Amino acid sequence: MSKKKVSQNLLIVESPTKAKTLSSYLGVGWVVLATKGHIKDLPPKEFGIDIHNNFEPTYQWLAGKKKLVDVIKKEVRLSSCVYIASDPDREGEIIAKHLFDEFVPFKKDIYRLRLKEISKQELETQIKLKSNVSQNEVDSQVARRLVDRIFGYKLSPVLWKNLKLASLSAGRVQSTVLHWIQLREKEILNFVAETYYQLKLKGKVLGEHIEILHQKPRLDFEGIEKILNSLGYANVDSKIRIPLVSIKEKIILKNPSLPFTTASLQETASRVLGFDSKKTMRVAQSLFEGKPIFGESKGLITYMRTDSTRVSASRRNRAIEFLKQNHSNLISEQFRVQKVKNKIQDAHEAILPVDVFLSPEKIQNKLSLDEFKLYKLIWDRFLSSLLKPEEIKETVFTFSKNGEKFFWKHEEVLNFGYKDFPNPKNLTKNPRPNYAIGDEFELESIVKEEKETTCPERYTEAKLIKQMEEKGIGRPSTYSATIETLKKRKYIVEIKKKIASTNLGKKVDEFLDLNFNSLIQDEFTKGLEEKLDFISTGNVQKLAVVSEFYNFLDSVLKQKRANVQVESDSKLIQQVNLSKLKNESESSRTSANFKIRKEENLCPKCKEGVLRSKFTKAGKTLFFCSNYPHCDYITYENQKK
Repeated sequence: MSKKKVSQNLLIVESPTKAKTLSSYLGVGWVVLATKGHIKDLPPKEFGIDIHNNFEPTYQWLAGKKKLVDVIKKEVRLSSCVYIASDPDREGEIIAKHLFDEFVPFKKDIYRLRLKEISKQELETQIKLKSNVSQNEVDSQVARRLVDRIFGYKLSPVLWKNLKLASLSAGRVQSTVLHWIQLREKEILNFVAETYYQLKLKGKVLGEHIEILHQKPRLDFEGIEKILNSLGYANVDSKIRIPLVSIKEKIILKNPSLPFTTASLQETASRVLGFDSKKTMRVAQSLFEGKPIFGESKGLITYMRTDSTRVSASRRNRAIEFLKQNHSNLISEQFRVQKVKNKIQDAHEAILPVDVFLSPEKIQNKLSLDEFKLYKLIWDRFLSSLLKPEEIKETVFTFSKNGEKFFWKHEEVLNFGYKDFPNPKNLTKNPRPNYAIGDEFELESIVKEEKETTCPERYTEAKLIKQMEEKGIGRPSTYSATIETLKKRKYIVEIKKKIASTNLGKKVDEFLDLNFNSLIQDEFTKGLEEKLDFISTGNVQKLAVVSEFYNFLDSVLKQKRANVQVESDSKLIQQVNLSKLKNESESSRTSANFKIRKEENLCPKCKEGVLRSKFTKAGKTLFFCSNYPHCDYITYENQKK
């Protein structure tokens, strides 16, 4: 009996939606299947790492995935070539590696496709490349997973024992982000509003009414009186004239924003559309995977997990072609490129529309309302980035008498530039007055404007993600997940888009800050992220990074238990601050020499209790005394203490 003839090609992706889109591009003889995400992971309730065998991980099947892969294997047997097109990042690379290992025994040709957009042209290009799984990318992802597992499994039991709660966990990135949130809470708690004044004079020059501002932005009443005396002001009948001594002009160019990265997309979608990061990525995923457009399934945006603002020449030229047909007068002659700061994922492009000729309005009825809003945001941002800057002429007039200077600024928009896209604005000339040196300001009235220093604002989810990108903490695929984990652990709470630490989050952060400060600092977390990234370039070995981190963390734990200073030549240790890991007095120790912070901020009323805080449903902070009801002290944020 002859064997069944092998004639088909097999394409494997993660998402069923993506599978449907790609299947529409392929002809007879192709089978497209989806894994629905990862197929294996470290065990959820075991360490899963063999420390004594080069930190070898033990992966196990995720629920239902072995049966799914067994079905895929049947198609592998019938295929001449197998193409694995999981997402073009390190998460996708480990999925490809796990599939590759399962398929090797079948002795088939297996290739890796990295689709940065879902389009027929991109698919055909990637198939021709016949790429292989990148072991460096796999090692980088595995190392990150191992480091995170070691961090959690080493530190979480310490939290359980000392804070007496078995449900607590510590995460490498999440602990740093929690520390930012708690530091902001401390700033709010300790904030004392300061009152100050701005001195403004109302009057006229050559018959035209203007308002001039004193050069010092913050003044007290005594300072204002000295200034007025210097000007010769005695009462409302005083005839004060202040000569114009300087006129300075400058041209200000306000450039359009660069195309979106993952972080800037999430930040802008939150601010403009009111989307949280989870919703933004869910909608972006649907735009990436493909929508039925004019009888054909099309991916509408490029891959949405990136920290790059780079645009390929071919994609830029396509956009210029569109702009020449519709907005030729707005096209910039220079193309700005953001400097890359050790961002390994700069191999990706920015988040861009796949085809700029598919304008949002043209396909609006093919998209849901949320999809349309996000697609328009991405489309507008990309095309705007290629346009001329807004041009403004700013003129600063300086009036001075007896050493006291006052300023008046005038702005004239010369060219709206990119702000004329997509619809032109009616340009208002607003030419500056024809004042000359020596013209005098005639005082009519005085304004003493009372102001207060403002309390620091809590982070929004968008601001946290923006800071994660700027600080180099976490990576595009983990920004949203990090915040979701903190919410799930009940370390933070979000009310009216403002994020505050809960009492549980405060206890966890203060314990980590006192005992493991070096592990949650920006410099340490960023430095480790960079080492993990460099594994993907082949410049650093996975084992070196993981073992160095493990040894460092182990030494810190032993130091705390033994209460002695540990010396090490590790480069990793030299990069962090160990000043807060010195010996502590016996009176401040808890189990195994770990410290718990004593309560601070005594109640200003009874002087016995301590101030406690609660984030209310109205989005405010309520401060109250721990001796309640014996002490009824209560106050809200932004009030003087």
